[in-house]
Amino acid sequence: MPLLASDPALNEQLGHLRDSHPVFRVEHARAAADGETVRLEFRFTCGETTFDPSVELAGLRPEEVARVSAPTARRLVRALAIVEAFSYWKAFCSPVIEAALPSADPAETAWWESFWPQAMGEFFYRNGIDFTTPGFLRITASPSLAPTSEFASALSSHDADAPPLVMFSGGKDSLALAYAVRDAAAPATDFFLYNPTEGQRALPESMADGGRIIEVRRQVLPELLALNASGHPNGHTPYSAYLALAALLVGSLRGSPMVLAGNSRSDDEPNVGSYLGTPVNHQWTKSHEFEAALGTYRDRWLPGAPLYSSPLRPLLELQIIRSLEPHMDAYLKTASCNKTKGLGWCRKCAKCAWVFLATSSLFGHDLAVSKAGGDLFADPELSGLYEAMAGLPGAGDKPFECTGTEEEVRSAIQTAGQHGFHLPALATCLRDPAVQAARPLDVLLKYWGQDDLLPAALKARVRRAAHL
Repeated sequence: MPLLASDPALNEQLGHLRDSHPVFRVEHARAAADGETVRLEFRFTCGETTFDPSVELAGLRPEEVARVSAPTARRLVRALAIVEAFSYWKAFCSPVIEAALPSADPAETAWWESFWPQAMGEFFYRNGIDFTTPGFLRITASPSLAPTSEFASALSSHDADAPPLVMFSGGKDSLALAYAVRDAAAPATDFFLYNPTEGQRALPESMADGGRIIEVRRQVLPELLALNASGHPNGHTPYSAYLALAALLVGSLRGSPMVLAGNSRSDDEPNVGSYLGTPVNHQWTKSHEFEAALGTYRDRWLPGAPLYSSPLRPLLELQIIRSLEPHMDAYLKTASCNKTKGLGWCRKCAKCAWVFLATSSLFGHDLAVSKAGGDLFADPELSGLYEAMAGLPGAGDKPFECTGTEEEVRSAIQTAGQHGFHLPALATCLRDPAVQAARPLDVLLKYWGQDDLLPAALKARVRRAAHL
């Protein structure tokens, strides 16, 4: 439940922070070329506080690195700075973000003002912040920057021989994406990795087939962590939007025709139906709505940038996992637990509970135990988590994690219950009428959803991978 709505002391703290920090400034967003690496340097100021985060893009060729000075690349760097700024702005919730926008186009400013309410929705909800108050946040261009029209004439620089750039997290969805979009005649694939572990790097290296691994290295500044620890507002920020823009920048430098993400139809379901009139979706920056909005931004303000697409969008999470059946050895190497950062499974969080449930319902209980390193169904303490994932009455919000839809969870629990095992974690769910009335799993696996953002050239491959 929201925290601040019934806590006058915390509301007073937020009001004081906003009054004493009226403007959060994106002072600059710069890119420096160094051999095969691009270093992005941002500066944010708020009152007496200055943040200087940086990001490195490694694995490019010198001629690709040199493209960072091109107009579209400069726009992407500045867009990244705006999204990065939210990670630091949240500590103050200043009424104004004054951003070094690359143009004084009012429509671009309006795009960013339509972005933040849903991109920051979980943060507002979980902190009980009333973001609907008139004037709560305005995003403006820095008055010190002169308008420029230099970007209107930028041209495409796609490399005719470059493969697609696949965003790879080391989890099930990105693995399924890599297999689904692979062209048998030209299997080379470039992979985009963010702060990868050795295990997350090993899988794409085994699949690149002549393509390249390009890494993004980023760390949150200790100054922000100190503010979080001292009681400043903290919470979820638009991480997936950051990755999307970073991948578009890499793709633009590389000359990639497409940047591909592993987002699914399940990502469209909100965790909370309405908070102050707006749905709250932990995965909004993975949703169809965001992808369509990003496409509009690309078409209007990023000339020549690669196409950004989620080819698995028509599929549910269960269908995506099922598509990995022919690649079981690779699937067993994936790890999706955010608490362990790709190094195994905590076996306590919603992500672990969901992957275990999906694996068990699709491939059998023994395989799920082998993958997770333990039997999550035997843990009665997970009962409430499964009830919330299934959307059962009185169970609370759907967990703020990347999981299947409530319908998928119910169908998967129904299927797991048919195996006849003793399942303490699922006992309450299995007695619930909503789970008993769920659509059979085999029916759910035949769905094909919205595909208007799916490149026509990839549609047949995705259908084939999903057995549709």
